[in-house]
Amino acid sequence: MKITKKVVINKPAEQVWDLVATQFDKAYLWMGPIPKSVAVGKGHGLSGAPMEGRICDLSENPNGAKVKEVITEYNDAMKTLAFDVLPVNNPKIVPIKQNHVKMTVRVISTNKSEVIWTAEPQLKALAYPFYPILRLVFPVAFGKLLTGLKEYAEKHTLRNTQAA
Repeated sequence: MKITKKVVINKPAEQVWDLVATQFDKAYLWMGPIPKSVAVGKGHGLSGAPMEGRICDLSENPNGAKVKEVITEYNDAMKTLAFDVLPVNNPKIVPIKQNHVKMTVRVISTNKSEVIWTAEPQLKALAYPFYPILRLVFPVAFGKLLTGLKEYAEKHTLRNTQAA
């Protein structure tokens, strides 16, 4: 299954890229379901990535469900980032074995950008009978994440990443 969602954000692409890539560990700022996220391997990322990945809590319970997100591709010039999403302490009923996400930030104009989110969730064997339902649910969930990114980016002053 491959799902692509897009959102236009009224901020420069460089600032949006900084938020999603350079500040990769701060997913909690714009991902509504994530109350806390922390960097893994800060300063040791693949191909110039600012970190190896992040751990995202899925609840307020510090011993509860989490996801470990490992950066697998990072291209600052192309503003492209890919990562694997691996469940940690998730209930067995969660249908995803793992997910591969690719995010690209594209310039539309000076103060407008587009974020493209492509997800390829891998389902657990027992989840395949629910494929038609999941095919409807996943795009909605990923769209909500992008809406959160748009709302956060447009309501907050983002770091200016342009050279002085």
